[in-house]
This record gives sequence, structure tokens and C-alpha cells, in this order.
Amino acid sequence: MASPILFFSVLLAASSDASYALILGIGLAGWWLAAPNAEQPASPPSAYPLRSLLLVCIGVLMLAHLVRPWFLAASMSGSTGFAENLALAPTILSSTHQGTLWYLNSLGLAILLVTVLLGRKPVAIWSAIGALCLIAFAKAASGHAADQGDFTLTELTQLLHILATAVWAGSVLISGLIILPRLARHAGIATLWTYGNRLSQTVTWALIVLVLSGIYTSDRELNNSLPALWTSTWGKILLIKVAFVLAALSLGATSRLFCLQRPATGRRTTLLLRLILAEAIVMVFILCLSGLLANTAPPMANM
Repeated sequence: MASPILFFSVLLAASSDASYALILGIGLAGWWLAAPNAEQPASPPSAYPLRSLLLVCIGVLMLAHLVRPWFLAASMSGSTGFAENLALAPTILSSTHQGTLWYLNSLGLAILLVTVLLGRKPVAIWSAIGALCLIAFAKAASGHAADQGDFTLTELTQLLHILATAVWAGSVLISGLIILPRLARHAGIATLWTYGNRLSQTVTWALIVLVLSGIYTSDRELNNSLPALWTSTWGKILLIKVAFVLAALSLGATSRLFCLQRPATGRRTTLLLRLILAEAIVMVFILCLSGLLANTAPPMANM
């Protein structure tokens, strides 16, 4: 694939992953803010710009989804011609596995948009969860994990990896950039600590799933060859991603051990805000590297 096409493909994947993660993060943040057994913040969840951001993220997902057939055509044809790849797109959508998944993803996006417009009704919430799982499945089935067919252990593992990554990245991004700074300004420290502990507990479970699924997936993509980790392009990108993941884990562990598990004070509040903001910034790099990995052939693809 030509270099400009690769750049925009990575940008497309990273923006889609970030938007998907933010949607999950917005849902979790709204749930934590509205939890009846938690101390209520000074302003209700509706006072945060979550709904507007949610609609923007869905818009980005839809835009990336609409242009994806052209990039699929460019990947298959090896051409950079706009008209040529555009003419090939209908054939891809009507007669390939990727085309079937594109329609499945379209269904998930449509359900997600309708449920967001319906508001916080119970049926809408469960429909949104189903739509997000459907979108994640379509993504897992369109990548390297589906090389041996659908509904395999590899594809299920990739699905869990996608969901765990989105929960971790989305909740940290939303909390670090929007929720926690506002809670620090407009709510008491106790409320911020309650929210922070909910965030930490959820991220911990997501990380367990993420690490286990990541080890399994990476071993398969490397074709059970450890040297491929530093001799292949895919492996080198993975090593860089792992370094950023370890940095994010260190920041998260520090915020949990030195802030949230100790009595709340003004000094610890400032430290907590800085740590989670730094973790959110690192998360942006992780999502970009994930997009690059998705557009790079793993060693097993060359066997």
C-alpha cells in the first residue's frame, strides 16, 4: 500500500478506535456520576458536555465507516486512484467478507445512534450495549484474528481485547480530560475520591482482560517466534506500544496506591489529577500505535 494511503489508513483506524473508546468512556462516566449509592457531585451528569461529545464521537465513527470501503479497495487493488477505487467499492461490499462486516457495522452504528437519541431509557441503554458489542465484533472479524474464520477462539480473544482496551482508554480519557477536573472545581474531595475509586476498579478488571488477551494474540501474530518480536516491523511497533502501556500502567498504579488508597487531601487531589491527565495523554499514543499495528502485516501473515 502506498505511503500516503497507509498514513490515512492509520489515521482512520486511530480515530475510529479513539471515538469508540470515548463512547464507552462516556457511558461509564455517566453511570458512575449517576450511581445512587455514591455521593452525588455538585452538578448532575447532564451538566457535563458528555452528550454533545457522544454525538461527535458517533459522527466520527460514521464518517470513518463511510470512507472505509474506499480504503479497502485501495488495499486490494494497490492503486491510489480515487475514481478507480471508488468504482471497486460496490463490488467489495457486495461480494466479500469485508463487505458483509461493513453492513454489520452499519447496523451497529444505526442502533447506537437511535439509542442515543432515545435518551437514558432502560431499553435504550441495553440496546446501546448490544450495538457497541456488535461494532466490536465487526472490528475483530475484519482483522488478522479472522484469518482462520469467524467465531474462533482467536476472534473471541480479539473481541475481548478490543472491549477491554476501549474501557481502559475511554474511561481514562473522559475522566482525565473532563470529569475529574470539573469534580475538583465544583464538588467535594469525597465525591472525587468516590468517582476515582470507581474508575480504578473498572480499569483494573479491564487491564486483566487486556493483558491476558494481548499475550495470546501477540503470540499468535508472532507465529510463536520470540525473535520476530524485534526482527519484524510488526514486532517492533508492538514493543513500542508495550512501552507506552507500561508507562500508563505505572501512572495508574501510582494514582491508586499513593492517592485513592489513602485519605483524601488537597495535595493528593492535585497529584491524582496530574497522574490521570498524564495517563490520558499516554493513551492517545497507545491508540495511534494500535492503528498502526492494525495496518501492518504480522509475521504470521508472511508464513
